[in-house]
Amino acid sequence: MQYRLQLDMKTQEFIAIDQHDSHKVGRGLTVEQAIAAMKR
Repeated sequence: MQYRLQLDMKTQEFIAIDQHDSHKVGRGLTVEQAIAAMKR
């Protein structure tokens, strides 16, 4: 799975976005949490 990572500077949350389906998004305090949330 390929994904993009962003950091929301206001909330200090990482955002993982699936490169093939931009509707699959996950947020978390760590990169790992954001990726796990995106996979659900």
